[in-house]
Amino acid sequence: MSSQLTGHLINISFVTIGYILSMILVQAVIVPAQQLYLPAITTFAALIFPLHGVRVISAWLFGGWSVLYLFVANCIMHIVLTPNAEFTLNSFYAWCLVSSVAWLTFEILRISGFNLYEKNQKISAMTWRHLMLIAFLSSIINSLGHNIIFAREILPENSFGTILAFMIGDTLGTFLCFFGLMLVLRMLRRLEY
Repeated sequence: MSSQLTGHLINISFVTIGYILSMILVQAVIVPAQQLYLPAITTFAALIFPLHGVRVISAWLFGGWSVLYLFVANCIMHIVLTPNAEFTLNSFYAWCLVSSVAWLTFEILRISGFNLYEKNQKISAMTWRHLMLIAFLSSIINSLGHNIIFAREILPENSFGTILAFMIGDTLGTFLCFFGLMLVLRMLRRLEY
């Protein structure tokens, strides 16, 4: 097996693990709590969705390859966590959307003259701010895309609420994901000393 293929498989493994752990948190804690207060929106969006943070970090680290890594991670996650779920064409469209939305946002900004892919030797507060900006902007694209894909299932009166829930959930979830990642990085730095 070539070293390049091995590298891709390792990257897919890390992204998949992040995706699965994030979804377990969503299914076990966030959705049950949210179901009590916002059942109509909960069907389509969680108000804290850390998977979006995994998407943003993947797009930042891996660029265009993140689309493939995230799509494979999405497929594996659904096979592992929801093996009996029905697969529809809308599901496929949604997986394509969520796999590409962060990378697409990076690319739109890069073409506009704001290259936020740049990585410094040390991750700074500005790095996290840039990634949160990507998370927020890609969340807007994600929420609009989901409303289009699932237009027949989202009642018109729930459309705005669903868009808002996606934006809030993706942004708060990214913040939670980044906070957890910062804690892990600090812990690893302490172990080095």
